[in-house]
Amino acid sequence: MTTDTTTMLTKNTTELRQLVQQHVAADQVIQGTYWDAENSKGCFIGCLNHSSNPRPAEHRFGLPIMVQRIAESIFEGLPPDEARAFFAALPDAVECDGKDLSHVGWQFLAAELRALPPQDAEIQAVIDPVIAGMDLLACGQEWPAAAKAADSAAAQAAAWAAGWGADSDATHDAAWGAASDAAKVAAWAADTAAAWAAARCRQRDTLLALIAAAPVVSSGEVES
Repeated sequence: MTTDTTTMLTKNTTELRQLVQQHVAADQVIQGTYWDAENSKGCFIGCLNHSSNPRPAEHRFGLPIMVQRIAESIFEGLPPDEARAFFAALPDAVECDGKDLSHVGWQFLAAELRALPPQDAEIQAVIDPVIAGMDLLACGQEWPAAAKAADSAAAQAAAWAAGWGADSDATHDAAWGAASDAAKVAAWAADTAAAWAAARCRQRDTLLALIAAAPVVSSGEVES
């Protein structure tokens, strides 16, 4: 299992800021639908792309599909006012052109799994190797055990995980499956409404912090 070696950097951040501010000011940021073209309203992905397809914002702003889908899941789980504030906070986290966000998704998943409360030994035995794999992917390294982890019976029992949809890129499927399968335990751990709300707020803060901390890469460091 290898990650995509193409480095995509953030770009057009002034345009991104304007787009986000316009949608927030016009009260166009809503939950529950990707993009309502008739009323010009939509969710996190919808307002960035004016559709359910996150790929345009990946090309336009350098926002990886994986990061957009994680953000969308968090957005839908927040109270409406906090969801809008989360969307509004995106440009400040991105901050500038030239940031490499390609590893943020894996960093986020590793952080989420580490945030779990203590688990039974059998469950922890599924989680620990996935955390190790996420750490490898977050550093741009290979995770040879990804396919095996994704196919394990214990992981399959948690298949719907945190609801974060992966891109259809086959090079990420096995690792994504293993990560999201293990992350299902996080949903089990949040067995009350208050715990679930707290988890979503933590996820929001974690994702924004990871985006903010992502390295700025000079053009000379990126292979053409």
